[in-house]
Formats: sequence, structure tokens, C-alpha cells
Amino acid sequence: MRICVAGAGLAGSLLAWRLAERPGIRVDLLAGYGRGMDATSVSGGAVRGYDALARQRELAIASLAELLASPVLRRWGGYQQTGFVYLPGDHGGLADAMAQLARHLPGSAMLTTAGAAFADDVATGPDAGPAWSGREDAPAVVERLAGSIVPGRLRDAVLADLAGRDDVTVDDAPLDAVRLPEAGPARVTSPAGVREYDRVVLAAGAWTPSLLRASGLPAREYRTKIISYSVCPVSGWCPPPFADDATGLYGKPAAGGGLVLGVPTAGWDVPPGQPPADPRWQERARELAAALFPRLRLGPARTTVTAVDCYCDPPVLSLRPVPVDRPGLYTFTGGSGGAAKTALAASARAAAELADPGDNIGPADTSRIPGAVRR
Repeated sequence: MRICVAGAGLAGSLLAWRLAERPGIRVDLLAGYGRGMDATSVSGGAVRGYDALARQRELAIASLAELLASPVLRRWGGYQQTGFVYLPGDHGGLADAMAQLARHLPGSAMLTTAGAAFADDVATGPDAGPAWSGREDAPAVVERLAGSIVPGRLRDAVLADLAGRDDVTVDDAPLDAVRLPEAGPARVTSPAGVREYDRVVLAAGAWTPSLLRASGLPAREYRTKIISYSVCPVSGWCPPPFADDATGLYGKPAAGGGLVLGVPTAGWDVPPGQPPADPRWQERARELAAALFPRLRLGPARTTVTAVDCYCDPPVLSLRPVPVDRPGLYTFTGGSGGAAKTALAASARAAAELADPGDNIGPADTSRIPGAVRR
């Protein structure tokens, strides 16, 4: 079987890597989409198990479990254990989610309150006092084994591994368009000419909608959106990595000091690449941080990072056939800027579906995929 994967961000690279592990599959990876300007290059790389969305949570748990079990993946991704505090806005299903975390990541997660999660009993002096000013008894999921990776570093390590494989070609050229004849293989047009494939996967992130339109296919369910965050110096107390569903605020200590701080933007349907920074989003993040963390002392932002990613509803990184009634062409995107925490399990599942559409492997069952857990 010959498969073309268009896009060498974290999702596309991992998908090509998973496919290359399977016998009888030839993979061509077309990497020519925004290297250095894609969401992978700027992702904060938080990895945790909990997510309010059940499908996302299954993939996140499986991905973190595989990462923790694999010294090679931890080294490739630069994994660091940091812990994580998640403040769920919707409490429905929280007990089931905690039970699921306990089954697959034993000893990692506990359910506590926001007041306890951000407590600092050693604080003294003028900045002493509560670190958290929101609802003290709001539920908080604290994950001990959560951490961070460097998605661009993991992607580059995967590409280096692929470069040494006989049944894989990595080409810096972009895919221009795909044609699906009534019968027979899909036809891919690129600067190298026209090639035929049994399966074609568009894993080009923010470039995916424009590739679909260039191929004469609908792209309505794929929307681009700006991701933006700033890195701010901190004087004194700094919160652990966290995400607050109620406000959308998220943050984590930055490498070299300071705090990465951001909120979801409203910058929808923009061209891919690196858009200019909009100060409104950073101002909003700083206002929320000041209101929720009264002991946090932020300096002016050292840098503000922007990128564009692709979103679908639901926002889960997964394989989607295009069009839905004909095999041959798929997308692998739509997980938004948080897909770093699900990419390992999502790529394993997508590779299984491409290699054998009848395989009912579940997103949390990567153990059935040869080589997927320990390397």
C-alpha cells in the first residue's frame, strides 16, 4: 500500500512514523508547509491526561502513558515532569474521569480544591496571603505525572528517524492538489509531478482548508484560528502549570524563568503563517491572571508568540475521510493548539485505521500497535 502524508508538523510526522512501522506500506511525506511558522513550532507542549472532552481525554491519557513508558520518546521530546492543575468548568462526569485516570495513570491524579491546589504554606512577608482568589472550593484536578515536551524537537527527531528508512521518502515539496477519480488511486500534484496513492492524508494544520479548496473539495468544517501567548518575567511567587476552563486562562513556568500566559483568541478564519500579535489577548490574559492570582507579580512581556492552527468540531486530532462517502482522501488535523498532548495516541489510531479500516482499535489501546509503547 502506498500512502502520501502532506504536512510535517507533529501530527503528520508522527502519522508517517506510525505507518512506516507497518509492513507492506510505502510512505511519502511531503513536508513543505510552513516549517518554522506552524503551530508545532510555537506549541507550549503541555502533556497531561485530564480533559473535559471524553474523546480528547482518552487520547491524552494514552499519549501520556506511552510517553512515560518510552525512554526514547521522552528523550526525543525533551519531556520534563512539571505537574499540572486543571480547573474544570463543567463538573459533569468528573468522577468517571478520575476513575479513568486512576486506571491508566495510577498514582498521578487527585481531585482537590482550587484553594488547596495553589496553596503555598511557606509564603512570608508583604506578598504572603492566598495565592488564589477564585472560588476556594472549586474542584481542581492535580496531575503529578503531567509535564511538557518540545513538540518541534519531537517532530525533528521523528523526521530524522524516518530519513533512515527504506520505505519512506521525506520531500520538502508541498502538495498542490489531490484528485479523486471515480475509480482507482488518488492523484497527487506536487512540484515533483503527478503521483498515484492508495491513501492520501492532509495533515497540514492551518494549510488544510486551502488544500481542500484547491482540490475542489468542501472545507466548511475546517476553520483556522490564531493562537497567541506571551512570556512574562515574574517577581516572586509563580503558579504551577494550569488551565482554567471558566476563563480560558492558561499558563506554565517558562524555560529560563518567567511565565507563559495566554487565553483563547477570537481570531478565526485567518491565513496560515504567523499573524501579527494583537495586544488585546495579552491584556486579557494579564487582567485574568491578576484577578485570579493576587500574589503574582508580572513584568512587561518579554515576547509574544503567534501562530495559526486548524480547528474542527469536536476539536479532536483524528482521521476524517473527505468526502465522507468515498475512500482515498483523509485529513488528520482539527485538534487545535492543544494537540501536543494527544498526538502520540491519535497518530497510532489513525495509522491503524489507514492500514486496516476494519480494525476497531480504541484510542486508549495503543498496546496493540507493534512498537507503540516501549522504545
